[in-house]
Amino acid sequence: MNDTTSQPRNDAPAPPSALVPCTVDADGIAEVRLGRPDETVVTLTRERILALADTFAALARDPRVRGVLIAGPCPGMFCAGADINLIAAIDTPAEGAAAAAQGRQTFQLLQQLKVPVVAAIEGPCVGGALELALFCDVRVASDHAATQIGLPEVKLGIVPGFGGTQNLARLVGLPTALDLILQGKLLKPKPALKQGLIDRLVPSPRLLQAARDELQKQIAKGRKHRRRRLRGAAFWLSKTPLRALAARAARKELGKGQARFYPAPKAALELCLQAFTLPPAQGFEAEAKALGEMIATPVSKGLTRLFFLTERSKKLGKGDGARNLTRTMVVGGGVMGAGIAGLLAQKGCPVRLCDVSGSALARARARLWQDLGKRLRRRNLERHEAQAILDRMATATEWGNLRGVDLWLEAVVEDLGVKQKLIAEAIARGLPEHALIATNTSSLPVDKMAANVPNPERVVGIHFFNPPEKMPLIEVIRGPRTSDAAIATACKLAVRLGKFPIVVKDAPGFLVNRCLAPYLNEAARLLVTGTDPEAIDQAMLDFGMPMGPCRLLDEIGYDVAAKVSDVMHKAFPERMVPNPLFAAMVAAKALGSKSGGGMFAVDGKGPGPGRKVLATLREQAGAGPTASRSELHTRLLYPMIDEAYRCLDEGIVASEQDLDLGLVMGIGFPPFLGGITPFATREGLQVIVTALDSLARTVDPRFAPADGLRRRAVQ
Repeated sequence: MNDTTSQPRNDAPAPPSALVPCTVDADGIAEVRLGRPDETVVTLTRERILALADTFAALARDPRVRGVLIAGPCPGMFCAGADINLIAAIDTPAEGAAAAAQGRQTFQLLQQLKVPVVAAIEGPCVGGALELALFCDVRVASDHAATQIGLPEVKLGIVPGFGGTQNLARLVGLPTALDLILQGKLLKPKPALKQGLIDRLVPSPRLLQAARDELQKQIAKGRKHRRRRLRGAAFWLSKTPLRALAARAARKELGKGQARFYPAPKAALELCLQAFTLPPAQGFEAEAKALGEMIATPVSKGLTRLFFLTERSKKLGKGDGARNLTRTMVVGGGVMGAGIAGLLAQKGCPVRLCDVSGSALARARARLWQDLGKRLRRRNLERHEAQAILDRMATATEWGNLRGVDLWLEAVVEDLGVKQKLIAEAIARGLPEHALIATNTSSLPVDKMAANVPNPERVVGIHFFNPPEKMPLIEVIRGPRTSDAAIATACKLAVRLGKFPIVVKDAPGFLVNRCLAPYLNEAARLLVTGTDPEAIDQAMLDFGMPMGPCRLLDEIGYDVAAKVSDVMHKAFPERMVPNPLFAAMVAAKALGSKSGGGMFAVDGKGPGPGRKVLATLREQAGAGPTASRSELHTRLLYPMIDEAYRCLDEGIVASEQDLDLGLVMGIGFPPFLGGITPFATREGLQVIVTALDSLARTVDPRFAPADGLRRRAVQ
């Protein structure tokens, strides 16, 4: 086997970098690896793109080469796309456009080769990696569990810039390209084959041989592979004026909800249209220009910062003493317990869900099967895989033998006495001394649950948010006696479940509920003093929240809100006096979505039964004027900012990064802002302090800002 890197030729450029190993065998098949064998994660850095350009140029000049195979460096890894540090370092549109042009021109060298090129895809093939593969003649993928294919650039506030919008739209048609690019979807191999992103799917052990077979087929034909033609609806909605229908539907969706705050999907839509209205060279030029414009926006910078925060969070599960938890038991078959148990089963962890109510357990299994049914209908799961998941979740009204359990987690009613009794019972029944004891409490002290536990260092809070299957954050609560190993183990579990953990001090409300309390309390006060729930919610939706505070109260439940507000009032009696609305709604049994509606109907549309309760309270209080949009902004958001900095100063979390990730992932603080602390900085800390001081004088002393916020405002 000859190596082009070790035997430079006079008619070839300088030897390519070791970043991109390349060999040419006796049959004239050049094999280009996108990274070194020791690289388990490959990204497209500036240096690697330059190395690829040198490699492709060398292959174009090498007369031995009859075909080219592009593969990743090792099993389970193709390429994870462009280096995010490279994206973060670009500050101007001109820099961004130049970087896009350089990457695309490098990948175009593959298309310009006179010999066929086949991509052998196993593992992540996302972003720039897929854009490289789209310049190949044929794409063969393996069924490896790590294989994912797509263009997720919009999630970083940018558009595909290395030819992705143009090549993908022409390959699969406008409707499919828009569906994939505008949502940043990542597909598993089978859906990717169905959608046309890849040409062939093979078992993992056969990938390289299958890719070579494809090369030999094209070599035998004496030409490069011809791109397949669009047919049926893909043709009519792409290459005829009917594409305006697809564009109109996409524009309508991009004007709704949070999508309206993100410019990148709108730009990507226009680029995909241009794939059918402009010559390729002009389409590529427009794409590079659009990438440059997007990459310099505050939205892109905010989303890029958030990406780094999520990567930082994933590392928490790699701390000293972190263990794999393999046999778990969840006590409590209600909404939270059922969701947690189902999530554990879906992520490959055998779990026993226990509850005294057989009907609750039946509902839990039905809920899991409903979720699996959705995945089956979308063909993201095979039936035997769904059955295996269902089999991993055992249910029982009796606990049975606890000797093999290494995680015991309770998700029962928020009552300290009940939780303490269950923990004591688990220990008495033989729960192993090494087993992690976890509570899903949202407000109760973890340390009190550990008070009478042998080896109390193993007691930890693992606070999921509702619904556990969807909400991305887990607060890992460190009690005064919780060990580092227990924290690391809980974080490792969170990462395994696809969540982002943050470590939080054991204190009333922890982080998310502590910061959420003044926000929801203030919304309730504004309601009682005369502002309509529609106006309050619309103000926060227009700010970028995924849901307004009144609708959020309906989803949380007024009974839960009342319990949490009582806990917060005991801890912070001057700032967090519960509003009478919570108790009144509980008394009227207008608990929210779970009991026929709250301020809104169950479906969130139209008034709910809570309006009668509100009318009575307004009559008793003497409703005042409706709050203006600017007043709503100030009264709802500024106390949350103040509370966040109080949490930081009290050591509830260790850093501003934890604040930002926790509030974005926990309450939906707008991701495009990059977090609550960057927003506060842009808003102006002195502006916030001045506004809170004014509210403290004119409305209520509870608005007075903390010393820590004052100190930061004058720095």
